[in-house]
Amino acid sequence: ENTELWGSVVKDGEINVQQDAGACCNSCAELNVNGANRCSVWVYNPTSKACWLKYEEDPVNAKPANEGPNVPWTSGYFDLPKNKLEPKYEPATGKKDLPKCLHTIMTSSGNVYMNWQSRIMYSSYLRHAAEPGSIMKAFTRILHKGHEDELMHEIPTMRFNPVQTKCDGWCDYPVADRSKAVADWILTADSERCSHVVMVETDHIIVKTPSPKILLPQGEAMGFKFGYMNPSQPTLKKLYPEYFKDGQKMPPTGNSPSVVNTVDLRTIAPLWWKFVNETETPEQLRKELGWVRDMYAYDLAALASGVKHTLAEGPDSLLLAQPPADHELGNAYILHYTWGPEIYDKDDKFVWKFDKRSYGEGQYGQGPYILQEIPPPPEWDESKGLQLQDFFRPRALTEKRLGLIKMLIDEFNVAVRALPKVPKGYNTIEEARLYV
Repeated sequence: ENTELWGSVVKDGEINVQQDAGACCNSCAELNVNGANRCSVWVYNPTSKACWLKYEEDPVNAKPANEGPNVPWTSGYFDLPKNKLEPKYEPATGKKDLPKCLHTIMTSSGNVYMNWQSRIMYSSYLRHAAEPGSIMKAFTRILHKGHEDELMHEIPTMRFNPVQTKCDGWCDYPVADRSKAVADWILTADSERCSHVVMVETDHIIVKTPSPKILLPQGEAMGFKFGYMNPSQPTLKKLYPEYFKDGQKMPPTGNSPSVVNTVDLRTIAPLWWKFVNETETPEQLRKELGWVRDMYAYDLAALASGVKHTLAEGPDSLLLAQPPADHELGNAYILHYTWGPEIYDKDDKFVWKFDKRSYGEGQYGQGPYILQEIPPPPEWDESKGLQLQDFFRPRALTEKRLGLIKMLIDEFNVAVRALPKVPKGYNTIEEARLYV
């Protein structure tokens, strides 16, 4: 009693009202069923009945956030077991003569937010991989998590233990684990199914089968040009001057949606992991590189390995378009729905929006969600003066720009309709939730 324990919030206490401290403790325990280990700390307010559920990697030795006779909170913790068991997979042979095709890999920490997106992504993959002549022949979800999750029966998955064990509950940068997971995966026989690998995100949707032109010779790769990536990032130049000699620059891209020769990825992946590991500390270095530090680590690995990346952005990219920042699909085969378009009429009256962050129960709901279709955006009508939120310049929607948003929503809804309401392998959503 009279103690508030520290931890990253797993469930907001304002929406998790419990009758007493015992019920609050039980609601935390429910998140740890079947080794899920999502909640290690509970904090209860007997006046408001708010029950905050949190995750702290070492609650036994963590210093309380607040304690004393005037602190209204009652807290408790679970000293959760740490999973050290590494899954065993058939090792790679190292062969180089691989079938000419594309292996799609998708990394994920397996959190609720990423898992509903993963279902949509894989559903869209299945639809377009079935098109005649498609080069897409294999798909693997690379799960960096300490235990299996509710999607193991629905999506072909290989699990690898995370470096950051706290990410099984909550962490601020789960993507720091993806490079190690890919480096582990490239050592397995699963990685030898195709000549090329494309790394996709959970919030990607495939809208057509890709062009065979993306399968470049060994020593060359194809990526998307991200305008916010600095090819001569000053902090990295200072840390790794040996790679920037003679005016050498990094490709301003990231691991996703890069298409890499499988043999080249054997060199890139361990370097990528090495650079991620070396730039996660100290805190000042993390701040200097920011949220794109994982992308920079990949770019540095590409430079260090000598794999040249051919880059383009919309509408010239053969890989990716990002509505509504991009106005048309162009040559791309993937749509990235990160921007969250909002549509208003000429009088700034709200008309429609879609934001992945508020889909279902939001980013921090219990999950898994029963997937729902998204209401379609408005039809094109020039007289209505349709426009986007203030963030975008220009705000005005053209027929083509609105058409790309509509394509995204149409493909999203087709993917939803093709999926069972409950993840495959479970009879009810409640049963599936035991394995989150």
